[in-house]
Amino acid sequence: MADFDIIIAGAGVVGLALAKELSAAGKFVLVVEKHPSFGNEISSRNSEVVHSGIYYEKDSLKAKLCVEGRKLLYKWCLESGVPFNKTGKYIIAVNRDEESRLYMLLKKGLDNGVEGLKIVNSNVVMDANTGINCVSALYSPESGIVDSHLLMESFLTKSKEFDCQYVFNHEVTKVSRSNGSYITTLKDTTGVTYEVSSDYFINSAGLGADLIAESAGIDIDRYGYRITYCKGHYFKLRTGLNGIAKNLIYPVPLVNFTGLGVHITLDLSGGLKLGPDVLYLDDREQNYYVPDLLQQKFYESAKRYIPNLSYDDLSPDQSGIRPKLQRKGEPVRDFIINEESSKGLPRFINLIGIESPGLTSCLAIANYVKRSLL
Repeated sequence: MADFDIIIAGAGVVGLALAKELSAAGKFVLVVEKHPSFGNEISSRNSEVVHSGIYYEKDSLKAKLCVEGRKLLYKWCLESGVPFNKTGKYIIAVNRDEESRLYMLLKKGLDNGVEGLKIVNSNVVMDANTGINCVSALYSPESGIVDSHLLMESFLTKSKEFDCQYVFNHEVTKVSRSNGSYITTLKDTTGVTYEVSSDYFINSAGLGADLIAESAGIDIDRYGYRITYCKGHYFKLRTGLNGIAKNLIYPVPLVNFTGLGVHITLDLSGGLKLGPDVLYLDDREQNYYVPDLLQQKFYESAKRYIPNLSYDDLSPDQSGIRPKLQRKGEPVRDFIINEESSKGLPRFINLIGIESPGLTSCLAIANYVKRSLL
């Protein structure tokens, strides 16, 4: 008999949502996390935006799980007291040449079932966002922001009510199959290893998910599972500029939707920050330093739609790393959420390339996996 019904690798927002859903369904769950606490990587180094579902291809996992997940997320936050703000978002065209791309996004959003979308003129945008310059915008009333830390903490607390177990400061180094069970090798911070068994294994390890899949015997290059690190930096705006934007303000997206452009994000205290940019990394180093020399690039990007912005209004903030499945210049890839029976690994679930809108989609992803397993 296995030690656990399910082992989940990774205590980011998706791993925690999975732990909550699966432990509530009566499964004895162990969550393994290499860091001292939950959400130390992708889940805590992002814009904390709740996306509506505009950007993604129709019938993709990103589209379906974002739209479903947004509704589940707002409902959970209301019921659990997790702070959020449905701010609404304007995707702005700063000149007439960009307006056609707004209509493309409108069609994509409507195809995905996003509610309330409409094209508005510049006066509507600037009534609430006095510092913003544009010619028109796509308005998304269902977009917002959430306290990602308290969201993750709420999942952790609820899962523990159903006897979910957590082990931090332990890294999954190998997963093998033996006598119908999965044997997971764990390594602690001193280098000591030991093994624990489970009937199911869920790989939700974020920046390390592809390597865990490889450790289980999957050819990650053959199946397109290898991820590339892609860094995004943020700069905050000085406190005196807080009144220039009351909504999320996004430019039209980058080519191939590599990123959503340097946008204005609000936090729940009313502060504003710019970001993220898109910087593909040549290695897998998790370096979160924000170079001062990027300030000029951010200033020039934001100056396009914040005409009164000054260079000294910006200062370095945080950075994050995305697990991209597409390499630089390649078309956007969908989430990988696969049960791997076809690869000789029944009851093994891989979640790879879970970047944006992973935060928004977390509860929908958990339900999707639960349906697959149970």
